Amino acid sequence: MPAQLGSFFLPVGLAFGLLAAAGCSGTPSVPEQPTWADVEPILRGECSQCHGSTAQQTGLGYRLDFFDMTAEVCGAAALALPPPTARPTPGPVLAGAAADLIYQDIEPTAGGGPPKMPPQPGPPLLDWEREMLENWTDQPSKGPAPAGNRLPTIQANGIPSTVDKDLQFLVVLGDPDGDDVVGVIQVAGVTFAMNRTGSFAVDLDTSSWPNGVQQLTAVLCDGWANVSVPLGPVAVVH
Repeated sequence: MPAQLGSFFLPVGLAFGLLAAAGCSGTPSVPEQPTWADVEPILRGECSQCHGSTAQQTGLGYRLDFFDMTAEVCGAAALALPPPTARPTPGPVLAGAAADLIYQDIEPTAGGGPPKMPPQPGPPLLDWEREMLENWTDQPSKGPAPAGNRLPTIQANGIPSTVDKDLQFLVVLGDPDGDDVVGVIQVAGVTFAMNRTGSFAVDLDTSSWPNGVQQLTAVLCDGWANVSVPLGPVAVVH
């Protein structure tokens, strides 16, 4: 079960590590040049509920659950979050490119008013949280993955052995470290995108697929690394 620290939850190991670094004060120490591994837990706890997978739909402008999304790191899973310049459907602006906006939103407003984020009446950021974000936005660096980072997972249920016109089944994306996850399912030259952690109902039109066996593969990414997971064969019989 995650440990609570301040106003957000952290995996137990990370919480103990921060407390140990803090000494007896109970306040985590803030490096002069934090990396994404330092600030992502803060954003996950304080911001990503709104600035996460629904950010584009709700008009919030930028998504803070990933530093970036590149094929070099995420492989085919990067297709789940197209870049902001993609056509015809642009993807979201991610945290690495939104550092200036993050800084503006967490600083006091004109006349010394409360910061825009987190929005009231919710609790404000703790002093060390704001300092961590301020230091990071000054030089937004991704840095290495957290020590012991584990790969994301997928559970698939109800994959049929034989299909004719439709291939339907359920999948659930997760991560043992609590990281956000994106991924794709690829089969017969078709890509089904999954832009968040959680469950998806996969529904693919197989009416034009040739007869024969097709292999289902999922590629998942937590922003740090990707993993390819075979989901098994499906026989197309018309």
